[in-house]
Amino acid sequence: MLALEGWLTLGVIAVMFVSLVREWTSADVSVFGALCVLWVLGIVDTDAALAGFSSPMVLTVGLLFVVSRAMQDTGALAWVSRRMLRPEADRQKLMARLLIPIATMSAFLNNTPLVAMFTPAVRDWALRNERSPSKYLIPLSYAAILGGTCTLIGTSTNLVVSGLLAENGFEPFGMFELTPVGLPATVVGLAFVMTVGRALLPERITPDAQLAGAAREYGVRLVVRPDCPLIGQTIEDAGLRHLSGLYLAEIERGTDRIVPVRPTDRIASGDVLVLFGVADTVVELRKIRGLVPLGEEDRAEHHDGLRDRQLFEVVVSANSPLIGATLRDAGFRRRYDAAVIAIHRGGERLNVKLGDVVMRTGDTLMLEASPGFGSAWGNSTDFYLVSQVEEAERPRYALANVSLVVLVSMVALVTARVLPMVLAAALAAMVLIALRCIRPSAARKSIDLRVLIVIASSFGLSAAVVESGLAARTSELLLGLVGDLHPLASIAAIYLATAILTEVVSNVAAAALVMPIALAVAQQVAAANGMSADPRPWAIAVAMAASLSFVTPLGYQTNLMVYGPGGYRFGDFARVGLPLALVCFATAMAAISALVLPNF
Repeated sequence: MLALEGWLTLGVIAVMFVSLVREWTSADVSVFGALCVLWVLGIVDTDAALAGFSSPMVLTVGLLFVVSRAMQDTGALAWVSRRMLRPEADRQKLMARLLIPIATMSAFLNNTPLVAMFTPAVRDWALRNERSPSKYLIPLSYAAILGGTCTLIGTSTNLVVSGLLAENGFEPFGMFELTPVGLPATVVGLAFVMTVGRALLPERITPDAQLAGAAREYGVRLVVRPDCPLIGQTIEDAGLRHLSGLYLAEIERGTDRIVPVRPTDRIASGDVLVLFGVADTVVELRKIRGLVPLGEEDRAEHHDGLRDRQLFEVVVSANSPLIGATLRDAGFRRRYDAAVIAIHRGGERLNVKLGDVVMRTGDTLMLEASPGFGSAWGNSTDFYLVSQVEEAERPRYALANVSLVVLVSMVALVTARVLPMVLAAALAAMVLIALRCIRPSAARKSIDLRVLIVIASSFGLSAAVVESGLAARTSELLLGLVGDLHPLASIAAIYLATAILTEVVSNVAAAALVMPIALAVAQQVAAANGMSADPRPWAIAVAMAASLSFVTPLGYQTNLMVYGPGGYRFGDFARVGLPLALVCFATAMAAISALVLPNF
């Protein structure tokens, strides 16, 4: 029989479960709240409740957020994005070119920031090529999920399961210990998505398409620097022919003007591209290395000192000293230490030389300025409104190779067992900050405290499941259902239980709740079959099942991230995800049976 502590633990977990499913509050509040209740009830003591907050694995997850953000800030992944997102008539080849690199990168970078980076790029690319983003964003999420199962650092779930192994006196996972199971599941899963899954994917109208006409548009001039990778490419090959929210109106080449711009025209160094578009799309183009805005009084050579600048939108007030003067006459650059790169007036974009425009009340200017511009002029009577355009900072391309070397070195040090994972991640993060691959402020912002709170709290919940006797009783019931004659049957049962749970709560919470049950089951099955007491096959099943969440958007953060941008309905994930989950289950069981169990 289950003791009172077990029933209390079960009740608290049930309330937490309902809170997560019904979204009464955020996941971190639900999980930490459940831990606090169990702590107050005395089911876990202070040491057990706080063990997760001092766990090396929790710190490792936070440090890996910094490493992933550095890859983004230095543009280390930008060249991959541009090579992947080229027009392709054969949709199957296009899918392969998109999904295989995503899965590969996800094995070594946290998949959440990876999907966050590629979602807008894939969405805009699909719209530019008159294709529905819903055909590509679910595969993007699934590829990141699959790739994350291949290594220890591919997803926070693997690190949590590894940490729980260590907490219970067993060796943590090695860097590539999950690869024999994760790699086959990834290969089979990607093949399924690119063939059967492609036919099952829905076509949805995205919010971008519905609201396309409502955004404010600008006329912007971008000068092509000698280091721009687009030089020598045609307009078609460079992806500038069909831009979502942008229109390439003309090219200024010396004293000549190329109008209209043909798809076969080639880009040359020194060209000035005249484009019309919305602010967010201007931001994305600005991130391409060697494309810099050309504003009033601005010349290409000035931009070497502007790498750290950001974009702002300001609205000229009636009391502004700019009214009635041109930007040049008003000395705009000297006065505000900012360069105007575009002007929007009365619902229309201005395609004129910016230095000659006479300012009027209500003119909206896009500026390139230092990060302190907002605080310096936010309350000034010169402007009605000062707002920063998000994610506008230009990547530090010169440091891209440095950041990649740091990442590879971190993986190599852990693989060779020279350094433990947490120390290697800490060293990598500090080197990236010291070399200015990422700013300290950006490093702090990159760390998602909500994720860390869920992970840290899950360690305490896992301890409560064990201390209350709930794990032992559940394992007895589970073995009573599947029998203990063959270890693979119990491993399959643990996998399925985790897979079902992870679809309705977070993957980390599912792994933390099932892991103590898996350890108890492993001990009983090992004793009955004369096996090693090491529960690694069961732990690998938990890690795989908790990560491979495809059926609902709730089970994994990357699914939620593409849910809105893809215009999906809740059931769209089940159409592709349910058969994919079954395929991955069969593949994982075959791999565990053939490659893992024989070693135990």
